[in-house]
Amino acid sequence: MTISVVIPAYNEEALLPKTLTSLRHLIRKPDEIIVIDGGSTDGTKAIARRSGASVYTIQHRGIGYARQQGIEHAKGDVIAFTDADTLVPDDWLTKIEQTLSRPSVSCVFGTFRVPDGWLPYRIYINRLQPILNQFYFWMGIPMAPGQNIAFWKKKALAVGGFPTDFKIAEDIEMARRLKRTGKLVLRQDLIVVSSGRRGSEGPGLLLRTFKAFFLYLFFRKANTIGFPDIR
Repeated sequence: MTISVVIPAYNEEALLPKTLTSLRHLIRKPDEIIVIDGGSTDGTKAIARRSGASVYTIQHRGIGYARQQGIEHAKGDVIAFTDADTLVPDDWLTKIEQTLSRPSVSCVFGTFRVPDGWLPYRIYINRLQPILNQFYFWMGIPMAPGQNIAFWKKKALAVGGFPTDFKIAEDIEMARRLKRTGKLVLRQDLIVVSSGRRGSEGPGLLLRTFKAFFLYLFFRKANTIGFPDIR
């Protein structure tokens, strides 16, 4: 199989270099790296191109639209997504390739940790989320994180890809759709490290997240509430 790694990015010149460096250290190298640039006004595009990544600039229309553009531009049989503030372990693609090589598996996703940010946010992400996500998975809700998910391109296109109007939960919806084409695998040993900057929103993050996921889980709507751009 060939594997494309896709990174959505918007004004990420500060953190993107570390993400790209972690990809260069992978044991199983990606066959291509794509950066979907949401119209950055800083050095994001230049940094990505210097690293050898293919860069596609789009209108800044939200994460669902950006991820779908990644699917459409990727040439690989498999597409692995991560984010521009995320470090992947050396065996990231090795584990992804092993898992997607199993019969009938359409999608694999893992978890993430944060080393910094608001303390309650760190506690939730690092301690509670892995346990809760396993429980949700057993209940049929795949809480797939967009910075640590991979799937077969053909199967993703067959189910319509990412919802392009979603501002949040586009990754979860993608995994739910892929259930129609095969098995989903949650690997708790597939761990990436993301920045904790999202937690800088403080208590407002809790209310925003509750509202957003309530609308998504009960009404399948995720086009009204999203995360603000935080750099």
